[in-house]
Amino acid sequence: MPAYYFAMEGYHAGDKPDPATDTLITIQYQKIDLATGEPLEKLTILKEWESSEKSIVTQFYLQFFGPDVSVTHFIPVGVDLDYAYELILAKARKYHLPEISSHRLYWMRPRLDLGPVLVLLNDGRFAGARPDAFAAEKSDAGRINKWYEAKEFKPIERTVREDAETFLKLYQYLSKYKTRLGIARKGKPARVNRAEPALSRMTEAAGPTRKDAPAPEIPKKRAAPKAPAPHKSSAQMAKAQPPRKSHASSKPVGARSKPLTPLRKHTPTKNTPARGQAAKRG
Repeated sequence: MPAYYFAMEGYHAGDKPDPATDTLITIQYQKIDLATGEPLEKLTILKEWESSEKSIVTQFYLQFFGPDVSVTHFIPVGVDLDYAYELILAKARKYHLPEISSHRLYWMRPRLDLGPVLVLLNDGRFAGARPDAFAAEKSDAGRINKWYEAKEFKPIERTVREDAETFLKLYQYLSKYKTRLGIARKGKPARVNRAEPALSRMTEAAGPTRKDAPAPEIPKKRAAPKAPAPHKSSAQMAKAQPPRKSHASSKPVGARSKPLTPLRKHTPTKNTPARGQAAKRG
């Protein structure tokens, strides 16, 4: 399935863009490898100032969105594709092009919009979640309106080319280093060194452990604290037997006593020993 970098630039007279009334300035698309983001063809820019809005819309629409064209013939890849889709619908109605339903456009046609990914990379903030936020230089797309009013078209073309390059660089980076997240598709192992747990690497990076944190292993030269007195069981309390010898006396100095199991921590009721003795007498 052929994938294309896809974007549109519109001129809006109001404060905010409105696909229903905006003037379509440019349509840019470029065939790419969907897995890697590498370009397979040169960037194509259809410019309104070189022909007309009707001309560029008709050319693009009939080539990729016509009723006889399969939805998998053109898979858009970009950011904020909803705006571009609404522009397509508005201009198709304006110039009486073959009708295309929103169901066919939004539901049936595959697309890849990096907008949600950029929000995640932007710490969950929608404001400023743009490809140029992760590039060396900021985009000049905010000046396109003024350039169009002043009929300065060369800066507009330069900006849309730079934006396309910025997007592809980001897409290629995400595709190349996605395995660093330790996430893999089912059936394919992630490229993570399983011999060394991730937690141990985090601990080493953080520096030496705190003194009050439990160490994973007690060095031989280090003496362990004196073991506590053993806990008496219910049978020992009933028979009034002399206490057992301390575990510390039967173990070498430096050995660590075993932690109490949940059953040994539990203190039975006073009726329990009597029942145990009655069972033995019987």
